[in-house]
Amino acid sequence: MIGQQSKAFLNVYLPCTFLMPYYYHFRIPHLPPLSAGDAALLPLGISLLFKPVTRWRFRRMDLWVVIFVISYGISEISKDFVPKDGMIQWLQVGFSEMFLGYIVGRQIIEPNLRLETIKRIIFLIMGQTVFALYEFRMGQNLWLNWGRSIFGLTDVGWFVQLRGGWARIATCFSGAIGAGIAFMVASALNYYLIQIYKRDKKVLGPRMSWLQKYRLPMFLLLAFVYMTGSRMPMACTVLVFIILQIPRFKNIKTGATIVVLVAGILAGGVYAYFQKYTAAPENDQMDEAQTSAIYRKDLIINYAPILKAGGFLGWGSLNPPLVMGQTSIDNGYMLVQLAQGNLGLWDFKLILFDSVFTLVIFAFTFKHRESQLLAFSLLGAIIGIFVSLTTVGMGEQMTQVIFLLLGWSVSLQDTSILSPGTTAQAIAYPEAKFRFKRVIV
Repeated sequence: MIGQQSKAFLNVYLPCTFLMPYYYHFRIPHLPPLSAGDAALLPLGISLLFKPVTRWRFRRMDLWVVIFVISYGISEISKDFVPKDGMIQWLQVGFSEMFLGYIVGRQIIEPNLRLETIKRIIFLIMGQTVFALYEFRMGQNLWLNWGRSIFGLTDVGWFVQLRGGWARIATCFSGAIGAGIAFMVASALNYYLIQIYKRDKKVLGPRMSWLQKYRLPMFLLLAFVYMTGSRMPMACTVLVFIILQIPRFKNIKTGATIVVLVAGILAGGVYAYFQKYTAAPENDQMDEAQTSAIYRKDLIINYAPILKAGGFLGWGSLNPPLVMGQTSIDNGYMLVQLAQGNLGLWDFKLILFDSVFTLVIFAFTFKHRESQLLAFSLLGAIIGIFVSLTTVGMGEQMTQVIFLLLGWSVSLQDTSILSPGTTAQAIAYPEAKFRFKRVIV
């Protein structure tokens, strides 16, 4: 069972999540719509509930996630106009994508699949190079075109945007900002592969070793982030790069102090620039980028009374009151508070701070260098995600990815799974207890 779960995770779930668009979905009557990632996650997550890979050890994050998922369900069922619709919404997002995504991250990756998981994610995203270049140059998303011509999709909720005369790529993700966050996360995880390659030129396998030799994944992922034209993911990629300089210092505490000071100074400068950039009223001479920034600033002011009136449980995510002219709420924290009220927002912030706190503790206390580097990679990815959520909602594939990373981050083990002569392929799948053998008489 364990080997089958690992194979399903690597060969089915990861490709469905990082290669198939979320809007390629199907729906069985009376059940919520399922994307390819949802359909792969459901049996995998449920199997891990009944047949866990490792003995379950309680973590604080388990409690925070359960509270968040339960509060999501209460708000949806009690606040939405049609309780049945609220229940379906909770089953699709709350139970499947959040709870089961977290369960999969908690159970299946550490420690034996950590290397193979990162490799698979990098390979999948690099496999979209042709799609990204075509979209950037031609201004058309092939996944979107195929969905419309083959599957008859009419309303997917987004379109290819232009900025600075170039298309903002989204590849298989629903929108450029979500794609930028995914590429930023991949960049943070790729740092771990770079460091492992420095330790052992063969352990990544021939294909990934060749790619890392010429730093192709790093340059390609950075190019993808730039091609999204999304300023916050680009800024967060820089932030991730700064965070990942900490383990380069001989004294990690000294490195952390310097990095925090540098990041604080840069954050102050960015905030001052943003205030000045958005201070002027909108006019015809502003470009799309400045108009978008002012729009996001006005969101906070215009929605403040609605968020306050939502109280403890919010308004639900399906039928909340909206401000005329600002129906697109590009702020993940605001969306959580609007749907789940103060309870959801407080718990979501608790999830954020606890995940960062846990990873910081791991990064400073782990004895094995390999595990320490992974803790820093996940720390950069988690911080980058939660900063990016100030400009985009938590939705589509990113909901699963976020909770998958949360589960993974609190399950890290201080161990080295790589020994001299051990290859990544050899540790990818746990061996079955019994095997058939050919007997020659």
